[in-house]
Amino acid sequence: MDDVHALARSTSRRLVVLYGSETGNSQDVAERVVREAKARHYAPVFMPMESYDVRTLPSERYVVFVTSTTGQGDEPKNMKSFWRFLLRRGLSTSALTNVSYSVFGLGDSGYQKYNIVAKKLFRRLEGLGAHAVHELGLGDDQHPLGYEAALNPWLSGLWKAMRQICPLPVQLNDPSDEELANAPLPAARFQIDVTDSAGVEAETSREHFERLLEAHRALRIAVAAADACDASVMFSKSEYEARDCREKTYYDGSVRENRCLTSKDAVKDVHHLEFESADGSTLAYEPGDVLGVVPFAIGADDERVAQLIERLGMSSDAWVRVYPACAPTTKSDFPWVELKYLIAGGVDIDSASPRRYFFEAMSHFAEEKHEKERLQYFASAEGAVDLYKYNQRERRTVCEIFDDFSSLKPTLEWLLQVCPHLHERYYSISSSPAADTAQTGAIHITVASVKWTTPMKRERTGLCSSWLTSIDTGTKIAFSICKGSISLPPPEVPLILVGPGTGIAPFRSFVRSRMLETAGSSTAGDILVIFGCRDDQRDYLYKEEWEKLEDSGSLVGSNGLGGIVVAFSRAPGQTKKYVQDRIKDEAKRVWTLLESGAKVFVAGSAEKMPTAVRMAIQDVVKTHGSLDDEESARYVNKLDMSGRYFVDAW
Repeated sequence: MDDVHALARSTSRRLVVLYGSETGNSQDVAERVVREAKARHYAPVFMPMESYDVRTLPSERYVVFVTSTTGQGDEPKNMKSFWRFLLRRGLSTSALTNVSYSVFGLGDSGYQKYNIVAKKLFRRLEGLGAHAVHELGLGDDQHPLGYEAALNPWLSGLWKAMRQICPLPVQLNDPSDEELANAPLPAARFQIDVTDSAGVEAETSREHFERLLEAHRALRIAVAAADACDASVMFSKSEYEARDCREKTYYDGSVRENRCLTSKDAVKDVHHLEFESADGSTLAYEPGDVLGVVPFAIGADDERVAQLIERLGMSSDAWVRVYPACAPTTKSDFPWVELKYLIAGGVDIDSASPRRYFFEAMSHFAEEKHEKERLQYFASAEGAVDLYKYNQRERRTVCEIFDDFSSLKPTLEWLLQVCPHLHERYYSISSSPAADTAQTGAIHITVASVKWTTPMKRERTGLCSSWLTSIDTGTKIAFSICKGSISLPPPEVPLILVGPGTGIAPFRSFVRSRMLETAGSSTAGDILVIFGCRDDQRDYLYKEEWEKLEDSGSLVGSNGLGGIVVAFSRAPGQTKKYVQDRIKDEAKRVWTLLESGAKVFVAGSAEKMPTAVRMAIQDVVKTHGSLDDEESARYVNKLDMSGRYFVDAW
C-alpha cells in the first residue's frame, strides 16, 4: 500500500492548482479541484498565484488556473504580480511549451467584460507556447445554478482529458462515483484547543462589541495562517497584518447619524448613515473609495448561537484557540476566545447559504441514515438541481439546515472549515473628504435595506443592510476603508454620472468634492447626473440637495450642459422612465459631452441596468454621430479602452 501511495505522490503526477480570488469564490473552486485531484491519485500543489514563484512555471507539467474578474475587468489582487510577469515583453512564444494547462473563470454575464481575466489568461498562456488540456471554463453568476452549472461538466471533462495525457500506473485504478461519494473526510484544516474560562487569562469586563471583534479577527488570522500552510509558505502574523493594513485602513468607531431618506410607503427603506472613529482619528479616503462593515447582527447570547453550540456537544462558556492543523507548533501565536463569540462574530450562521462542499462534509456527521444519504445526494452531480432548489434559491442558512437535519453533529473544526464566515460588506462612500469629513469628522454611506420573498414564500432580509438601517446612533461599529474601482477625474473633465437607486452614492461624493474644487472656476467641466427612482415623493434620494444644486447652476460647467435629470419609473400618471430612457431623451446633451471628452460613470444594480445603459449610450452615438451599428459599438468600446467609461455594479 505504501508503494501505491508513493506512486500517487510521484512528481510525474504533480498538478499545480493556482487561484486568483477577491471574495473567496475562486479559492473555493480551486479547493474543490484539489480535493478531486487527490481522490484521482494526482499530487496537487495548491496556492494563490501571488505565492507561486512564476519563474518556475516553465518547469511545470500540469497546471490548473482558477480566477475571477473584478471591477473594470481587473484581475484579483492576489493575481496581479503573477499576471504582470506573464505580460513581460521579453517572454518567448515557446517559454511554456512544456506546460499543459486548464483555466476556469468566475464572472457575471451582466457585466460587459464578462470573465475577461480568465479569457485573457487562457490566450496568454497559449501565446507563450503552453498546451490547453481542456476548453476554457466560464462560470456565470447569472445562471440559476451559479458557477456550479459550468463547473461540474468542466471538471468532468478536465479529468477525462488529464487521463489521456497522464494515465494511471497499473497499480492504481480510477475511483468509481460510489467510491468518490464514500471517500473518508481528509484531515481538517484547523486544530482547536478547548478549556474553560478559569484556564484563560482574559479581561472579561470588556464590552460585547470588543469581544465580538476580537473573535472575528482571531478567525481571520487562523484562516490566513491555514491558507499559507496550504500554499507551503511561511506565515507571519505581523507580515499578514502589515499587508492587510496596506490594502485597507481599519477603524473602530460609532454611528453618528442614521436617518431614513425614503417615505414610509416606499418599496425599500434607504438610509443615510454617518460613522466617526472612536478615537477621533482622521478618516482618510478619496471620492470613489468604499467602506467595509463587519455586520455583528447576532449577539453572542443569541438563542441560535446557543443551539448550534449544543449540537457541537460543547459549552457556550468554553474558551477555544483556533490554529492551522499543519503548523501546531505555532499555536501560541493564536489567541483564546470565547466559543459563543467566535460563532457570533466569525461565522455567518443566519444569512449566507453554504456551498456544495458543506453538504458533502456534513454527510459524514449525520447520525441518521436517511439524512446522511440526502446530504450525499445534495453533494453529487445528480443532486445539483435539487440542491439549488433547496439551498441557493431559498437562501437556506446554516441554522435552518441544522433544523432540517436533526441528527447532524459535526466537530467545531469542520464547522469552521465549511460554514460561510462573516465577511465585510462593502458600500460606496457617499461623502466628500473635504466637504464633509474634514468638517465633521464623519464618513457617509447610503444603504438600502434588502428584503425579498423566496419561491417558497419565505421572507428574507439582507444581514448587513437590515442591521445597519436599524441601529441606533452611538452604536459601536468596526469598519474599513479601501480603494474603490472608480475615482474622480480632474476638475476640467466633464462627467456623465448614471446612478439609479443607491447607485447615486459614489456620485454624491463626486459632486460634493467637485463643487469644492471648482468653486469660482470658469474652466470646470460640466456634470450631468442621471438618477433613477420610482417616484418624486417616495424614494428621490437626497432630493433637496440635488434640487438646490440644479437651481444654483452648480453642476453647469464651461459647456453649459450640466444638471440633474431624474427618471421616475412609477410616477402617477406618467410614462415609466428608466435611466437608459432619460439618456436617450437627453441624447444631444449626452453626445456633445462625449465629444468634448466627458467620462461616463455607471453605478448600481448589476442585473440588467449596466447593459441597458451601454446600449442607450451606443444608440446616442449612432444617431448623433451618424454611425452604423458596428461603428457606434466601436466608439463605445473605445471609450471603455481609453478609460472614459466605467461601471461599478453590485
